[in-house]
Amino acid sequence: MNDKLCIIISSSDRGVIKTALQYARRTVTEAFMGDIKLFLFGPCEATIACDPELQIFSRMFMEETGKGIMACRWCADDYGVSQSLKELSIEVDFIGEVVSEAIRKGYVPMVW
Repeated sequence: MNDKLCIIISSSDRGVIKTALQYARRTVTEAFMGDIKLFLFGPCEATIACDPELQIFSRMFMEETGKGIMACRWCADDYGVSQSLKELSIEVDFIGEVVSEAIRKGYVPMVW
């Protein structure tokens, strides 16, 4: 059984983002899966950068799991939120190749 998950949050809907962040956190803290990677891609980056509650959920994920969050630099630059995400300790980089590599390594993509 594959127990590696690649969570990709793209939606701008704050409810979807909040649920995805909560699911990602619990997946690690409750050991639902062996390993996960969490990526922000597209509109969700702007929503998180401007929403204090989602920022808390992002910090909770990183603090409680010891895992990082990666955001797409192209998207973050396009939305003008790269610096805001970096201030939240979210890694901002070009992630197309990183996501593709994770999938090649057996991480199952789950897109929110």
